[in-house]
Amino acid sequence: MSKKRPYLTKTDGDYEIKVRVKAGCLSTDQLQAIRDISKDYGRGEIHLTVRQEVLLFNIKEEFVEQALKRLDAVGLKGGSAGFRVRNITCCVGARCKNCAWDPLLLARELDEKFGEMELPGAVKIAVAGCPFPCNRPQLNDIGIIGRVKPYVDIDKCDGCGRCIEVCKMKAITLNKQNKAVINQKKCKLCGRCMLNCPISAISAEIQGVTIILGGCGSWPAFSGEILAKMIKVEDTVPLVGKILEYYKENAQPEEKRLRPFVKRIGIEKLRKELLQGIEVLM
Repeated sequence: MSKKRPYLTKTDGDYEIKVRVKAGCLSTDQLQAIRDISKDYGRGEIHLTVRQEVLLFNIKEEFVEQALKRLDAVGLKGGSAGFRVRNITCCVGARCKNCAWDPLLLARELDEKFGEMELPGAVKIAVAGCPFPCNRPQLNDIGIIGRVKPYVDIDKCDGCGRCIEVCKMKAITLNKQNKAVINQKKCKLCGRCMLNCPISAISAEIQGVTIILGGCGSWPAFSGEILAKMIKVEDTVPLVGKILEYYKENAQPEEKRLRPFVKRIGIEKLRKELLQGIEVLM
């Protein structure tokens, strides 16, 4: 059973079911179903993984199919195991006061198009709404990070200094005219100055996402390499598709994650191969 469906793991005669969760969000009906399945067929306990999956424990073999049917009835399926695209994680998006761009719709679209896609190895994808991301996309095989290049309207700016207070990179100062000036070399394109300006004197000159490849969260952990500093949000899904297909077609047998694949091919060659037809904004 578990060989054909790697999300089922048998331990001491009982099964563990790994349940995929789209963009880290569950409805109340789904939560109720998970509770009832665990109570009726398991031990009344679940585990939430770092990849935003749900693990159901101690499911007796005779109840596995019933549990899966009840999950399916509320739009949930087993998955995120084996050589395939694993559960795509996402931050809370616009619910966070620091979110420069809401990633939830993109994370769901990526899941619809590529979730459970079979590959030569496991590929983990994380999507975040700002460059100080809680779900660590830089440690994933593919990391997607929302970015905003801020623009100061000097006619509006009243020199209150709020943008200076919230900038973690100390990239903003006031000039002699008491107007905010952004040092683009220090700016990490997080958009916090824009989000916190009390009079909306700072806006987004450019908005997009950074794409990172080859991160790894195991020990030792490695940050991925930047494939593109900023591309349009609408180009993200096609680019991820190109990345996955390129990996599928060119991976060597021992390259079970993107990190060794990226190291062998080289990030410069990958840029040439993958960014054709993609507008790089910065």
